Amino acid sequence: MCTFFNKILNEVKEKDQSIKLQSNEAIVDTTKEMISFLYEKLESMKRYVLSSNFNSPDDEIHFFKKVKPNIHSLLIFYKHVYNIEITSPIGNGKKSIIHYTDYLEKVSKSNKRYYRNNSFYQYIKSGRTDKDELYFLRYKDNDVIYTGNQSFTFIDFQFTTFYDSVLSLIIAEERLTSYVEDKNKSYTNDQSIANLNWSNSKSSMIELIYALHISKSIPQSNIRKIASVFEQVFDIKLGDIHHTYHRMKYRTDSRTLFLDQLKHALETHLGQNDQ
Repeated sequence: MCTFFNKILNEVKEKDQSIKLQSNEAIVDTTKEMISFLYEKLESMKRYVLSSNFNSPDDEIHFFKKVKPNIHSLLIFYKHVYNIEITSPIGNGKKSIIHYTDYLEKVSKSNKRYYRNNSFYQYIKSGRTDKDELYFLRYKDNDVIYTGNQSFTFIDFQFTTFYDSVLSLIIAEERLTSYVEDKNKSYTNDQSIANLNWSNSKSSMIELIYALHISKSIPQSNIRKIASVFEQVFDIKLGDIHHTYHRMKYRTDSRTLFLDQLKHALETHLGQNDQ
């Protein structure tokens, strides 16, 4: 049984370490993939446990205290990352910092009833082992009543002691806290960018975006990604950029009005410097 679980732990660790949580667009796709992967691994372990059981109480304690929480906590963490990113506001700076901070506070408040100021929380943080049989053997604590929380997964009591799920919440919140702190630090460092303003029209910005895309000035990047970067940098919502592009094709004067203006402004400035 140890060989089977170690194999899964190594696979999960390797995949987790390979993930780079960077741009929001990539994060959403990556976390969806990771969530599916972790569900699959937990289901695999559940089938193994229910079919093979444990050789001894010590094996069972080790599984529910050391093995399952390491994977279950990752599942909870990546579900939080997915939720926090798909609801993230456009733009950098204060709005984003508030968003990430508020989300973490809601998670902490939700978890508080399970382990804040709780004897189990103190037990885990102090590294004690004297009550492991109560907390990490199934069917030992008959006073536990599951009241419902979306953070809990695999609450089937054949595959949980309840406290292994609480331990998963603790580990997941600690990692989420680090994630939010890193995010807020990066937004704080980008305050100078966040303060940039776009003084021209949205259609002018879209014209520039299409020019950059079509000229392949930004290789290996689709039009939507380029537009997303502009939206974040200038804290602006462009809407349907394809509709604006088609309107450009039917302009009666110049199809590249903004680019023409840019060229004229630069040439004028260069001419003044020559004098």
